[in-house]
Amino acid sequence: MDDPNRHFVSLDKALQDDKRIRYHDDYLSNLLSAIRQDFSFSLNLPSTGTSKEDGCNVGGYFVWSLLDNWEWNSGYTVRFGLYYIDYRNNLTRIPKASVRWFKQVLQKTYK
Repeated sequence: MDDPNRHFVSLDKALQDDKRIRYHDDYLSNLLSAIRQDFSFSLNLPSTGTSKEDGCNVGGYFVWSLLDNWEWNSGYTVRFGLYYIDYRNNLTRIPKASVRWFKQVLQKTYK
């Protein structure tokens, strides 16, 4: 899930990564439905609490990548991290909206 590194886009717009949030919400919801039926990670869709084993064994999930980084084919022209890297300001790391979303999902899931 990458975004072009457009220098003319405001920082606020670069931090609001709704497309990335939708991608991970859809992916995780579908992954979980392969394990249990009738559950959603979406913050807007509550779980009904029912579950049905579907036989899928999932060992984990991780996001590629935590931070914006350099790509062999693209250099720094794409961004796909959960944290925005400010290359012009001492490599400052700024959390994108997807960081808050993941934090809410994890808090909701593990309460």
